[in-house]
Amino acid sequence: MTSSGGGAANLFDLTGSREIKMMLFGAGRRICLAAGLAILHLEFFVANLVWYFELTALEGDTIDLSKKQEFTTVMKYPLRAYISPRKRSQNQ
Repeated sequence: MTSSGGGAANLFDLTGSREIKMMLFGAGRRICLAAGLAILHLEFFVANLVWYFELTALEGDTIDLSKKQEFTTVMKYPLRAYISPRKRSQNQ
């Protein structure tokens, strides 16, 4: 292994801009068999989070859904919010 120029940085592309090196559930023969079940559980978790809790932005903060590329795609300005239980009537 020669280190001309970029050295070890040229061996791996973690950003995925040149080629796919890492995928969430894999692909092809090595795909995760439980990927569908995992996605279903994530959807259920988020639905329950929205159903049982109310999220409000901190006073003075605005919600900006801009994104930036790091190891994965992340929010450019992290969401800061209060979480509180939803008030439910006795009928529900």
